Amino acid sequence: MALTELQFAIINAMMDDYEDVEQVYLGVNREALRKTHEPNCGQPEYRLVEIVDEIQGLLEGGLIRAHILSSEGAASLNHIDQTRIHDYWFAPTEKGKGEWKSHQR
Repeated sequence: MALTELQFAIINAMMDDYEDVEQVYLGVNREALRKTHEPNCGQPEYRLVEIVDEIQGLLEGGLIRAHILSSEGAASLNHIDQTRIHDYWFAPTEKGKGEWKSHQR
């Protein structure tokens, strides 16, 4: 499976630590949000809905998994509740790390 640029950026944002949706959003859009002297300055490259949709796809593909819940009992780790996506912290699986490494080359 070849990763898209957004999929790579999402996994890349998770490579050093577990991340929640907000941290992934900020990590993926870091460079775009720093640009303050260009047209559309401070605008994200990827919308939050695009990132959430890709997170779902990466979960289904076995490239990432939910590891932590932000509040005890907020949702199940076994069945990801998309309405509570903000309660999860994610990290790449070994398969995801492999795809990430392959994409870097």
